[in-house]
Amino acid sequence: MNKDCSIVEDLLPLYHEGLLQDETVSWVDEHFKKCDHCREIAQISKQPIDPEQIQSTVNYDQMMEKIKLRLSIYQIIFVGISFLFAIKTSLLNESFGFILSYAILGAITYLFYKSFWIVITIAFLPNFIWSLIDISAFHFNSIIGSLFLAAIHVIFAFAGSIIGLLILKLRERG
Repeated sequence: MNKDCSIVEDLLPLYHEGLLQDETVSWVDEHFKKCDHCREIAQISKQPIDPEQIQSTVNYDQMMEKIKLRLSIYQIIFVGISFLFAIKTSLLNESFGFILSYAILGAITYLFYKSFWIVITIAFLPNFIWSLIDISAFHFNSIIGSLFLAAIHVIFAFAGSIIGLLILKLRERG
């Protein structure tokens, strides 16, 4: 094996793909005529390699169950936090602290779930339910009022989710 053989071996992938210049192809072909070793390597390198099957040691079903359990726990925590926000920072308590807290809740929820619908649901339902319970008079006006109060909270949570979306977009760029 000489220096030319080393060069031909390095060029074989490009040779098989047809990516060499005509002069180089001619030179490699001439070398194949003179060198049995390189010709044999060229024949072997033409043959596709069968991929080896890798056996996974991970139990997929068990892994997915653990992931679902963790997600369920996180969902319960998010819903609990949103109910706590609904009780502590609702407009019904004459507090405007809900603006920042729901924007933060919306951003965190969007970063976790990447879904505007979940942000809206987590912001709307606890406030709607809490305002219905707080008013405790179930008639048409109380339902409309509860919808209005919950919608105000959703607006700020949605604004927070927009911030979460922008954070994700900035992270993708960088």
